Amino acid sequence: MRLSDLEMRRLLPSWMQADEADIALAQGVDDSITRAAPQLASLTIWDALDVLPESALDELAWALDIQWWEDGASIATKRDLIRNSDLVHMRLGTVAAVESVVASYFGTGKVREWTEYGGLPHHFKVYTTDPSAVAENLDLFLTMLEKVKRKSSVLDGIEIGLMGSQVAHVGISTRITSADTIDLGYSNHK
Repeated sequence: MRLSDLEMRRLLPSWMQADEADIALAQGVDDSITRAAPQLASLTIWDALDVLPESALDELAWALDIQWWEDGASIATKRDLIRNSDLVHMRLGTVAAVESVVASYFGTGKVREWTEYGGLPHHFKVYTTDPSAVAENLDLFLTMLEKVKRKSSVLDGIEIGLMGSQVAHVGISTRITSADTIDLGYSNHK
């Protein structure tokens, strides 16, 4: 049975089906449901988020006013950004907002507050495991970060955590053979 095909009069008990007031009330309910059915159908968009085409995700991001949206992001990133958009909107300017958006774009996002590394008040560093955050995606990283962090906070640096045996190119070539955190060169200090 479809909500739009529902007839309340047929659902009334037999002793109510002859009463004009009950029939009018059932008709009023039918009219209300008929008008509301299209809006109710749109609620299922959240259930279908994993199968929506990219163009629908872009429109949904516009409707949700996701300021940290990047049209060129992967479809998996876009889905994650939409899923977390309400929480990020509620927490804009907090560590949680920064960590959520960094994690959506770069897989891992942790914020180290100034008190954790001896920095200046209101400064912070961001930790991620994706080296592209400081390589080809640095502009995206900084733009997105500016949209979700507290305006008075200052980014001191981006830390990249590398696991296993990976080659990092930082002016020289070095091999990382254990779980280490390295600073790949982005720093806000002049």
